[in-house]
Amino acid sequence: MGWSINVPVANTLDLALGDAAHGQAVCSAEADVARAVPLPGGTASLTAALRVPIELFNGQEDADAHGIIGRPTGGSDGTEPEPLFTPDGAACWLKYAAELNAQASGEGSFPFVALSGSGVVNVLVADYRQHAPTRTLGDALRHDVKSLRLPFLLEDVQALVAGDALSFQTRIQLKAGLTLSWPAVTSTVVASLARRVGGQVALQLKAEVGASLSGEVKLEDELRLVFSRAKDGGAFHVSLRKAITSSVSAGMKVGVTLDVASPLLNALLGAVADTSQAQSVSRIVEGLDSGTLGAVLVPVATSLFGALGFKQELDGTLAAVKKVHTELKGLIEDGVSTALQAGFEYEYARTAQDATLMELEVPADALPGVHGALISGDLASIQRRTKDAWIRRYFHMRTTGMQRTRGFGLGWRDTFLVKVEDRKQLKAVTQHASRDHAHGPRRYAFQGSRSYQHEGWLAGNKVLQGIDFNAQMPAFSTRPAADAFDYAFFAQSRVEGSLSLQELADQARVWGALRDDASAEPLSRLFQSVPRGTRVTARFELRLDSATFRKLLRKLGTDPEAERQAFAVALARALPRDSVASRESPAVRQKLYAPLWNTYLVQQGRGWTKEFITQSVGAHLKKQLGAGGLVAWNWEQSRHSGGGPTPGTFMGVMEGASKYGGDTGGQPYGNLFVIWQRLTHALQDLQQAIDARSPLPDDPEQSLIARAFDPLEDAGCNPFRLTATVAWFVELARHWGFREEVQPLLGLKVGEQEELLLTSL
Repeated sequence: MGWSINVPVANTLDLALGDAAHGQAVCSAEADVARAVPLPGGTASLTAALRVPIELFNGQEDADAHGIIGRPTGGSDGTEPEPLFTPDGAACWLKYAAELNAQASGEGSFPFVALSGSGVVNVLVADYRQHAPTRTLGDALRHDVKSLRLPFLLEDVQALVAGDALSFQTRIQLKAGLTLSWPAVTSTVVASLARRVGGQVALQLKAEVGASLSGEVKLEDELRLVFSRAKDGGAFHVSLRKAITSSVSAGMKVGVTLDVASPLLNALLGAVADTSQAQSVSRIVEGLDSGTLGAVLVPVATSLFGALGFKQELDGTLAAVKKVHTELKGLIEDGVSTALQAGFEYEYARTAQDATLMELEVPADALPGVHGALISGDLASIQRRTKDAWIRRYFHMRTTGMQRTRGFGLGWRDTFLVKVEDRKQLKAVTQHASRDHAHGPRRYAFQGSRSYQHEGWLAGNKVLQGIDFNAQMPAFSTRPAADAFDYAFFAQSRVEGSLSLQELADQARVWGALRDDASAEPLSRLFQSVPRGTRVTARFELRLDSATFRKLLRKLGTDPEAERQAFAVALARALPRDSVASRESPAVRQKLYAPLWNTYLVQQGRGWTKEFITQSVGAHLKKQLGAGGLVAWNWEQSRHSGGGPTPGTFMGVMEGASKYGGDTGGQPYGNLFVIWQRLTHALQDLQQAIDARSPLPDDPEQSLIARAFDPLEDAGCNPFRLTATVAWFVELARHWGFREEVQPLLGLKVGEQEELLLTSL
């Protein structure tokens, strides 16, 4: 039912397939194919008159360019290729491959042949046949040519026996469903709303649609679909894999559609509705979506939209309400779709060729119902009607289901959730767009993450913290350079325990989620409604997306004195809060301690011994506070039961965050300066490489991009350092005029209440 092949004479036809004398390319043949393959809405005409290579795989060192046969790498994170079959002496494989021309006709959508349903594209097909090592090559060839198969024909796929595989590769428009966690959705929406209306946004959003929302991703890329079977008569194994791109100019494209506007509108309006308005929320949203909102609900809608920050746009008329509804709906859809697309691209760019994106175990009797959708790339329709039992692996399955929010739209990564005490990872993935890996087009992606868990800080609560730094090339290049990357940074601190309102408000101000002059009333309402000591879960986040991170890079080094003073302010604000007057708020700490930290940075920590620090702090506080300085100084000199400085005091912070292993160059406590200096220089070097369009070295892990991760990781591997780094980025963004583009956020859950999301831009 496939193509016919006339096997030429080969001098190894009488040798057993397992014989080591065989080369991998055993012979070739002529193929002549002319088939019309039915697809939904039309047909695809397949034609070819090509020379077909026939390859033999009979040893573990044999490499299959299509990744179906080979040695497993042992990787489990989905970024490494995973072959279906491995020659182990018990079986051998013959591979028949052909490049076909495909042209669509009809009125349907043909995403597997041409995105527009017209034109001619190349489709690479391969038929893998398993044989016993004792079978001769000639016998195997004569057997196989009687029934060579095409993956586009259902009957050919159904004819697969154990150990066989069918595959095809071309540029596919893949449609697949993704699930976005509710916290990820709400964080993105609140940040988008804050940028639109300005000022502070504090909303307690109820997850009315459950824990997650669904969307659909449309991916255009070179992909390979593989059908195989583990046992005769059993289920079919279907895998979708990335492939080496045949058309470099096309590049990878991702689009996202989400049907989330109405549920989120309900949540947003419900968050600002009082008791008398609550029952009207769903009717208002339904009426606006359908265009049937009655006049009686216009005043309520005006009040609700006004409470969200759109008062200036509202004049009490239905037309004004409709206009705001349209804008808010678009803001939600754009914000969430952008976040989901960024998250998908971030993970996808780090997945190597031949790595599996999706695996299904399809029962034999169900294959006819899904074969057409698989061929056309419409995995979303399959997901909607398949049972979870079919799914063996799904790209993003674990990531998107997580409830902790990551910076780029989906969920906090596995290394963070493992809850190890301390974990660091920098991963570089290289993708090639040709067989010439040395000179051909390639694309790099870097992902650096640092996470750790500890207890004892913030009044003994459990703290889980980490950073995420990534750089990725959107397109392939024969000369990858630093300017070809998108860069982004994310930091998070998750605290669980018996936190006080004062502690939370203080941290929110340091992270930038609450302005210094803003009321903490939204937080206070939550605490007043529950018994004292109720368990609290808080997550502080800061996002610098690609555009914002680039702005930060371009500015660094342009005003060294201001940058140093901004870090001194950050160090002062990051000092832990305490009940003494000198530590009662970030603003007070900034006023009292920023000059001291600035002196430390100017002197580069040289000579800052324990004795010098204690004397300097005491003299500085007495000068700043007068009589009150004595109380502050006595607190700064306090000792915990172990005899060392009390954690949180200036000396305690220096012991934990800035002490060297010894007196290094007169800087026994100069580590904070060194870390800041290394970070500043690394980011400046990265910007210089971007400006110069410096090509990456042959080993990308030796590049300036990879080296920028080390000081970023060092700046985030300690609670005080992480907080100070975040505060520095916020202060720099404010100083340079793009504070509204930085995305700080506090997510607060007190007891069983809905999570409060607070941000200030």
